[in-house]
Amino acid sequence: MKLVGEVVLIAVSLAFVERVTAGSNDDCCERDEVGTGQISSNAILRLNFAGRFLADAPTYNNDPENYNINKFHALKHPKWNPKGTGDFRLVDCVVTQVCLTDGHCHMDDPAVGRLIIGSNGTAAGKLVDLDADQQYQSQLWGLVVGVDGFFKGDFTPRSFNHLHDACEGPECCTVTEDTRLVAAWISTLQNVEWIEGPLAKRSNFMQQVKSLRCLPGFTLYVKINLRYLIETSDSPDFSFGRVVGTIYAVVSRTPLPYGPYSRMLWKTEGPGEGGHLPLYVDMNKKNVVLDFGNSLNFDIKGNLIQPSGKRLYLIYYNATARRCELVNNESYNLGEIRLGGNDWFRRTAGIVELSVNPQAMEAIGNTPLAVIQEISSTRCEPVLEERSDGLFVEAMDKRIARQEPDTEWTMKFRAFQFGKSAQQVFVRTSLSFPLDRLKPAIEIVNSEPSDNNGISSITFRTTNPGRPRKEKQLDGQVYIYDLIAKIGANGTEFKVHGLNISVLLYSQYTFTPGEVTWYEHVYPIFQQYANLYPVMKPIINLASYEDVTRKRKLLKYSLTLPETDPNYMPVTRNLSPKKREMILSWLDDLDPSSNLPRVGTATATLDELKKTLQIALQLELSTIPPYLSALFSIKDGDNQEVTALIRSVVVDEMKHVALVANLLNAIGGAPYLNIRSTVTSYPSALPGGANPGLLVKLARCSLNQIRTVFQRIERPNCETADSDVIQYLRIHKKRLKEYRNDEHDAEFMDIGEEIGRRCNQTSTRPQTIGAIYIHQILCPMVKLQTQLQAQNKYKNIFTGTRSKQITSDQWLSNVDSSPFAVHDLRSAVAAIVDIASEGEGSDPCDPFDERGEVSHFFTFAEVLHGRRLIETDQSNSSSLGQCFDNFFPCDDEIKCDRSYSFVGRMVPFYEDGVWPTISNPRTESYPPGSLARKYSDNFNKIYTGLLMCIHEAFNGNPDKMKDCTGMTSSLTAWGNKLVQTPIDPAGDPEIGPNAAPTFEFYDPND
Repeated sequence: MKLVGEVVLIAVSLAFVERVTAGSNDDCCERDEVGTGQISSNAILRLNFAGRFLADAPTYNNDPENYNINKFHALKHPKWNPKGTGDFRLVDCVVTQVCLTDGHCHMDDPAVGRLIIGSNGTAAGKLVDLDADQQYQSQLWGLVVGVDGFFKGDFTPRSFNHLHDACEGPECCTVTEDTRLVAAWISTLQNVEWIEGPLAKRSNFMQQVKSLRCLPGFTLYVKINLRYLIETSDSPDFSFGRVVGTIYAVVSRTPLPYGPYSRMLWKTEGPGEGGHLPLYVDMNKKNVVLDFGNSLNFDIKGNLIQPSGKRLYLIYYNATARRCELVNNESYNLGEIRLGGNDWFRRTAGIVELSVNPQAMEAIGNTPLAVIQEISSTRCEPVLEERSDGLFVEAMDKRIARQEPDTEWTMKFRAFQFGKSAQQVFVRTSLSFPLDRLKPAIEIVNSEPSDNNGISSITFRTTNPGRPRKEKQLDGQVYIYDLIAKIGANGTEFKVHGLNISVLLYSQYTFTPGEVTWYEHVYPIFQQYANLYPVMKPIINLASYEDVTRKRKLLKYSLTLPETDPNYMPVTRNLSPKKREMILSWLDDLDPSSNLPRVGTATATLDELKKTLQIALQLELSTIPPYLSALFSIKDGDNQEVTALIRSVVVDEMKHVALVANLLNAIGGAPYLNIRSTVTSYPSALPGGANPGLLVKLARCSLNQIRTVFQRIERPNCETADSDVIQYLRIHKKRLKEYRNDEHDAEFMDIGEEIGRRCNQTSTRPQTIGAIYIHQILCPMVKLQTQLQAQNKYKNIFTGTRSKQITSDQWLSNVDSSPFAVHDLRSAVAAIVDIASEGEGSDPCDPFDERGEVSHFFTFAEVLHGRRLIETDQSNSSSLGQCFDNFFPCDDEIKCDRSYSFVGRMVPFYEDGVWPTISNPRTESYPPGSLARKYSDNFNKIYTGLLMCIHEAFNGNPDKMKDCTGMTSSLTAWGNKLVQTPIDPAGDPEIGPNAAPTFEFYDPND
């Protein structure tokens, strides 16, 4: 999405440009320089064009499952264009024909061959769905359309309609659904700029338009017919399609909902050429204009399918008469419809003109029409039919609406009967979606039948829909209505074809200015947009507090643009006005201590702290399968140093899982690992929005996997390296870890107050796992405990049952790497510091802990550099090898007091010591009944059983943890079997590809 358009200087020489609104008087009219001459105000001018279009639609937002920020991962539901910009352009479109007021069409007018303007040079138009639950009425916003050297105007935003499958032939099933679809937009041009240059003066078309444009009711309409959108990413035409269209110059004192077309024929059940056919009758010229632009069929290459020698006729239709008799009767037959091939279609935009004899014209204003296909001399079938009552109803303006609760608005419709305004047409709505809403939050408070101009209306009033889609984190509710019409109060009702009314009704939203914070209010919205529209990240990373606040002027500018501007944010226009108001309030409300918008806390209550700790539990658990996948893939006896290092990280992560469970139990929570949602499906983002942009995958051990996945999981807190609270914790980490024991109560009170004070001064948005532990768990925990004890010094948030704690008594690994009990703030701080300093919260300037063990990030760095890391004398470090100062991952330079180099004993890694396993395996990767499938199912049974076992241990049966530890041996054995099993039963395990564990939740009922 482009947020700021480029500034383009257009030098216009020998031309005079004036801006007028369609239908208003311009300078030429005021000077009375132009008269209508012999041109009738009923004349309709047409200009056809053809070319290509770009529809670079983003597709993450097409799937409602992608909206929940806690469940989103990038590869699960990406659809065909996940990095789409939303841009829509008319590309390489040129004028192919002009049709003048005398009814004749020409290809020698100076306008023919001129480029169609598809944007205003600063930004493309935007293709916008109403909602994930309504993608069949997409709108165009910010599109500029015109003819180069003649005029241009703003395409009034309107949804397309008449979307249908127009692919014909046995191969249609080989292309995507969207490639088979066709659709049409028809709308007006506003704010038209006329260029009175030499070209315009030589163009008969432009001179005739100029003669009409001064008349009241003058309007330029544009019809855009789209087809053959390519969704195959390796195609050179990816995200491009084909387009034909027409620009009409029309004078009408009453607005026309479908351009000049006031009659409509609909496809019958028999063989045919499309779904609908708009037409208008020119009584002066004695002709009928039929628009097949969106009514013909195409093959899988986008080529027009012709009627195969079967003739088509436009007739007065009498359903009771023999059809071939109508074709052979000049009183009924209005003429043969001659359709051409691709060149004809490009030239005419599918428009056919029939000259009708005077005798046949007499009844055209009160008789239904039909297109009849002559299959044989005795068999004639209707292809498209007008309603027998001649009624055609269309919306006057937008067919969709975005509304807030407690609002009222009116939609207008215009009815025609045999092309003339129809009076006393009654309209009402019928809810078609959602079907389960017995009492929708939209009420119809009034409806008026059509007046002398055929205009009827329906007035809607909204209430609060609540949050029916909160599980998917979709705002409000979409309501889709069919339109029901009848002529006269006692007439027979019918459903209006091709017309739906869709409303996105936002949920009620309130906020208090001055109390809006990043964590509570802004981040959930911006993280969702960051997930759904990754194309924005190089411009602004909406998931990053730092990037958002650094670019807040840019953000505020785009949020306050007119909705019709192509640079308006969000492009999807699905942010409620109240939420936009909230975000703007937050951007303007600066914290005096930082001069930046307020950060707040993601965890404000004890219940929220419990939820955050559950996410942390899943976060720690999600890092273990990638490490185990690499560990299992190493051949027995090979790469022993690397094996030992990875195994040590896995043991630490299991300890972290236990410590998080202890924290959650300590505050009265209940850890859960016994349901499918706790198990990550790989590849995936990390739970809780940690390390945004990282996609965690399962793969065999390789330097690339260690560098791009493992190190990015364990990335130190570079952004918060200068944070007061983090610096304090790093300086005192050895001392703080000692507070797991009971003998430091009095001493800890002062330290607890100091941590709380420093937490209150922070103004950063945590990105890494370690920062989440500090800012979303430790700081809120200290604050909640302090607030509670300020009310009553005997109160405590640590109310959990002590017997649920996992300690070294249940841990069968090294005592130095075992979990410990958490039962108060002192031991909780010790647990959090232990987790953060060992793993993702490590100090970029100090890779060693108090036991002299290297933190996880630098453990993996030792594998990459092939040597152990040791502290070196800064004065001699350059001669010893690669220094840590030249290696640490922080983007900005951080000055460290000590120097470290990879000059210790060797840590060799050999690629041929790894089994050739596949990456990101799924159960369906292995054929049913195969050995790989059997081993994989058995592995997942054990893995799921292990999770169930740990769940039981965390929830009141800590001694069960010893049994769980024993289960890991079985898991390892089956993991080692899998990686040595070729997917192809006849394959060679040394060559592969071999199977690998999928780490999926096993449910025998699946």
